[in-house]
Amino acid sequence: MKYYFDTEDGPTRETSHPDFVKSMDAEFYYDCTDEFSPFGNDDGADLLFNLEDWYREKKLSRNILKWMFNQIDQMGFEYQSKGCSEIMDLETLNKIQEVDEYLIRSMDNSIIATGFGQIKITGKIDSKLKEVTIKALDRQMLLDEEDDKEYVNRLEKMKSDLVSFG
Repeated sequence: MKYYFDTEDGPTRETSHPDFVKSMDAEFYYDCTDEFSPFGNDDGADLLFNLEDWYREKKLSRNILKWMFNQIDQMGFEYQSKGCSEIMDLETLNKIQEVDEYLIRSMDNSIIATGFGQIKITGKIDSKLKEVTIKALDRQMLLDEEDDKEYVNRLEKMKSDLVSFG
């Protein structure tokens, strides 16, 4: 299996799996300065870099979800990300954000970057990771319902691309 890793220039079509390039056709997927892209925010950029290292180390027998949640939990949040990744209740999410303001956004950015990153690197996505990634996109739409239309439109495009992938 051939893996696709970025150069110091960041994500490009040339450094992405052909299936990613074909399915994720919007320019924002390759913009590492776009806060609303999977790899353009700090969490997403760091996650993609670490995911590439994980694949380089050939630790493919390891569970990517376990690895991802460990990466998120190493950020030092009060709550465990695996449990929080299941929450879709706005009231509960708001309570968590009162205690740990950045957890949900950082967690979702990291999940989204892992999902799209796996496709970018391998041309495939683990079925459970796909489910968790779709849930993260839905959760961000729920939290940002009225705040930022550009962000919600971007989330909808990513969800549409991911649902139709594979």
